[in-house]
Amino acid sequence: MTAPYERLCDRPRTDIDRAQLSPDERAALRVLRVNRSSDVPPEYRGQFTSIYYLAGDERAAARRFVAENREQLEAIDVSNPDVVQSSVPREVYDWILHFLGERRLRKYQSVVYERRPGGTEWVVDRFQFEDRPRRRYTTSNGRSVRIDPGVALDDLYAHLDDPICESDLRDHDAVDGAVQYALGYFCEAGVFDCAPLEVDGEFAVRKTATDRP
Repeated sequence: MTAPYERLCDRPRTDIDRAQLSPDERAALRVLRVNRSSDVPPEYRGQFTSIYYLAGDERAAARRFVAENREQLEAIDVSNPDVVQSSVPREVYDWILHFLGERRLRKYQSVVYERRPGGTEWVVDRFQFEDRPRRRYTTSNGRSVRIDPGVALDDLYAHLDDPICESDLRDHDAVDGAVQYALGYFCEAGVFDCAPLEVDGEFAVRKTATDRP
C-alpha cells in the first residue's frame, strides 16, 4: 500500500498525486472536480477545490467538498441546474446539498427521508431516489409521499391515534402521495418505537408501549 493511498483510506484529501498510486489503487480513486463556469455568479472569482477519495467514500467526500468550497457553493442557486450538479455523481450531489444545509437527508433500507429548509418533507422509495432521480419529487408516481410545511412527520406520529393506518394519513390535509412510504419511514427510522401490521386490509403501524400516550 502506497503512502498516498493509506492517507486516502483515512479520509478524502485535496492533495493526491495519482502518479504515486499503484495501478490497482488508481482504479479505486475518485475525484470531485468542478470547473468554474458561467453558473457561478461573477461576484465570486475563486475556483473549486478538488477532492480525491476512494470509491465507497462518497458521503465523506461530499462533506469535505462542502468544507473546502462553501463560499463557492453558497453563491450558486441550487434550485436550478448548476455547475456542481452537472460535474459530480448524483449521489455525491445529494450529500453536498445535505452538508450545505439545502436538504436534510437520511437513507434507510427501503426509503429515503428528505427535509427542505422551508419545512417540506419527502419520503421516497430508495430505488426511485437513487436510480430515477428526475422522478423523485412527484406525488403521482406511487413511489413517494410529501408532507407540507406546518406539520412534521414526527408530529403526525405523535398525535395520530394508535394504530396509524394508511387512511389516517390519506385523510390528512398536509399529506399527499403514496402514504405507505411514511409508514415505512416510521418502521425504519429507529426513533419510533412501532411495529408494522395490517388493519382491515391496510398497511399500518402500532405504537409499542414506550411510544403510547
